[in-house]
Amino acid sequence: MIQSKLVANSPWPLFLLAIGGGWWLLLQHHLSRVGAVHSHAPSNVFLMWALMTLVMMSTTAVPVLQSLHSITQNASSLIWWAFVLGYSVIWFGFALGASSMQLAVAELDLFDAHNQLNRALSGALLIIAGLYQFSTLKQRCQSECLAPMQFFLRHWRDGVGGGLKMGLRHGVTCVGCCWALMLLAFVGGLTNIWFMVLSAAVMAIEKFPVIGRRVTTPLGVLITVWGVAVLASLFSGVGGGHNHLDL
Repeated sequence: MIQSKLVANSPWPLFLLAIGGGWWLLLQHHLSRVGAVHSHAPSNVFLMWALMTLVMMSTTAVPVLQSLHSITQNASSLIWWAFVLGYSVIWFGFALGASSMQLAVAELDLFDAHNQLNRALSGALLIIAGLYQFSTLKQRCQSECLAPMQFFLRHWRDGVGGGLKMGLRHGVTCVGCCWALMLLAFVGGLTNIWFMVLSAAVMAIEKFPVIGRRVTTPLGVLITVWGVAVLASLFSGVGGGHNHLDL
């Protein structure tokens, strides 16, 4: 009886339904944009970034949310949802910054694949993302993602307000861990659903306690080498192919 009540009060069905719905919307958006003219309307750009960011990062946040659910399963689910809200607010802020960046790049007409500055920016973005994998800040933020229970032991706050504060704090930590990888959407394609799936999978694996740190270094090397290759192609005259800022 008690177990069935806990299952009925679980936030997971609604949360997973929301994530599934978000991925479905991204797929529909991807299919509708194939061969279409890209729109740089500010509202459309922000909504795209907000949807993409929240769906991808909510997927990677499952381990920390599972830990929180284990702690609060006998308490009100409002604490859990308050955490989700705080976490989402931080990523909404990231989406606003990223969409502003996209609009600025579009204003400068840098999405043209034949523009050498386009390829130079792509290469620079790749190298920055690759080198960031080795930074102290990346390692510190990743540590909190890899050990969610330790995060809650250090930063626990009671009540719904406490859940919101913890969500905000963990959102900042998560941005610190993943911002550079998220910005690679400019290189892989902002409407490329398969790149989004791959990116979400990689960032989720980076948060697995056992193998997370084993992925970070090889990934950093791979992305850095990719960036160097893109920049080298500028001097060799080799075409950029898919290694350019894209929508």
